[in-house]
Amino acid sequence: MWIVASDFDRTISDEKDAFRVREEVRDKINEFSKYWGFFVVTGRERRFIEALAPGLKPTGWVLENGCLILAGDREILNVPPGWFSLRQRVITELKGRGIKFSSGEAILYLSDVLEDDLPRIDGVNFERNRNDVMVLPSGIDKGSGLLRALKEMGLNGTIIAVGDGENDASLFRVAQFRVAVKNAVDPLKSMADLVLDREDGLGVVKLLDMILSGDFLKNVKVH
Repeated sequence: MWIVASDFDRTISDEKDAFRVREEVRDKINEFSKYWGFFVVTGRERRFIEALAPGLKPTGWVLENGCLILAGDREILNVPPGWFSLRQRVITELKGRGIKFSSGEAILYLSDVLEDDLPRIDGVNFERNRNDVMVLPSGIDKGSGLLRALKEMGLNGTIIAVGDGENDASLFRVAQFRVAVKNAVDPLKSMADLVLDREDGLGVVKLLDMILSGDFLKNVKVH
């Protein structure tokens, strides 16, 4: 079984479209999901996904960088016990340092903050994605979130991860094949088995077409 795990911003969606998923991309993912597994794995909150991806029906969702899983009609909060008390400590520290933040259902989001300004608290991880920082429980990331989602849904298969940014590295680590869209950052491209010649959602459409046609393995690096 093929299982595609794809980032959202600048992978499925295009910044030029204000990150709203194009109809052709949505329709291709929905078609693919009838035959194989497709998971959207993103740092985004649920409220933004609902606005940016109406009608998109993948096999499952891994949101907030692995902290929230939507598997069918089930919602799984993928955080360790005591996380919300720990998160409150971080909030207190951020306010004391005058650092602005927003809150997801489980994580915190920061923008344009310097590394030296971040508080150091055991059990808390700060993960960078371009100019943004996500505040997460230690040990939780896109890769661990995807594996938890697959376990909860009883799915096994060959994982193809596709992304564009630094926080997709954890997704690459749990995948058998790693794919970068054309607009991906250079460090992620260097990890990839395949760099697509199209950007964003159009790259994902090309990838899914390759899988559906049986041509995917002809295009990846041989290890």
